[in-house]
Amino acid sequence: MSALSLKVDFTPTAYSGTQCLQYTASRFTLGTMNKIGVPAEPLHAQSAIRGIVWMALAALFFSIAFGLVRHISESINAFEQTFFRHIFGILILAPFIIRGGRASLRTGQLKLNIFRNLIGNGGTTLSFLSVTMISLTDSLTLHFTMPIFAILFALIILKERVGSHRWVAMVLGFFGVLVVLRPGFHDVNPGMLAALGAAACFGLSDVLLRKLSRTDMTLSIVFYSFIFQLPFSLPLALTNWVTPTPMELLWLAAMGAMSFGAQWSLSRAYILADASVVSPVLFIRLPIVSVIGLVFFGQVTDMWTWIGAAIIFGSTYYAARREANLRHAPF
Repeated sequence: MSALSLKVDFTPTAYSGTQCLQYTASRFTLGTMNKIGVPAEPLHAQSAIRGIVWMALAALFFSIAFGLVRHISESINAFEQTFFRHIFGILILAPFIIRGGRASLRTGQLKLNIFRNLIGNGGTTLSFLSVTMISLTDSLTLHFTMPIFAILFALIILKERVGSHRWVAMVLGFFGVLVVLRPGFHDVNPGMLAALGAAACFGLSDVLLRKLSRTDMTLSIVFYSFIFQLPFSLPLALTNWVTPTPMELLWLAAMGAMSFGAQWSLSRAYILADASVVSPVLFIRLPIVSVIGLVFFGQVTDMWTWIGAAIIFGSTYYAARREANLRHAPF
C-alpha cells in the first residue's frame, strides 16, 4: 500500500476520525511503515469474510453508541457528552501514545490540524444533538449523506476530478434527503438539520484528513483530534454543566468505548477487505438502530425514512462500486 492510497474516500460512516483510526489500526497491526506512518507492506492477507465480520461488529457498536447517547441525554446534554467523549478517547489512546513515543506526536500542519478538529468537534456535537432531538433512525439516515458531502468538498478543496458516477451519487443522495425531510409536507425538525450539519462537518473533516495524512503520522492525527477538540467542546459543555454521578460516568465511559470500538472495528474491516465489499454492511445499522429506538425509547420509524435511507445508501453504494471498478479492485 502506498503512502497516499486511500481505500475509504467515500464510504458511509457516522463519526469523524474513522479514516484516522483506519490508519491507526494499520500503524500497529501491519508490517513495514513509511515516513508518515502508513503501512508500506501489509502483514495480514485480505479476507472478505473477516472484513465483513469486523464491519458487522462496527455497525453493532455504532448502533449501541447511538442508543447510549440518547439514554444519557435524559440527564446530561449533548454538549457535555461531546466533552466526555474526548476525555475517554484520550484515555483509551494513552497506551498507544506511550508505545509510539514523542515522535508519533509530531505534526507538520498545525493550523490545518486545528481547523480540521474545530470542524470535527462541530460534527460530533451536532451528531449528538440530533440524536437527542429526533428519532435514532432519522438521525442515522441523514448521517448516511456524509460521503455525498465528502465528494463535494473534495471537488472544491482538493480540486479532484469528479466523474459522472459521483455526480449521479450526489443527485440521488440529495433526492433521498428530500424524501426524509419532505419539506412543504410537514415542519422540518431542527434535529434533522443538525444531523445534516453533522454529515457536512464529517465530510469536510475527512477531506481535510486526506491533506493532513500526507505529512503527519496517523497516531498524531488521532491523538490531536481528541486533544484539540477537548477545549473546543468545553465552552458549550459549561453552559449547562451537570456533574455526572458515578453511574452516569459509567454510561459515558461505555459510550466512549462503544464509539472507539466501532471505529476500530471499521478500521480492521477496511484493512482486510476492499471498501466496496464491506461498506454495504454498515447499512445494517439502520434496522439495529430502529430496534433500539423502538424497544428502549418507543420510537416508530415511518415508511418515508426507510425509502429515503434506501435511496441515500444506494447512491453511496453505487459510488463505492464504481470507484472499485475504476481501480480494478475485486467486487
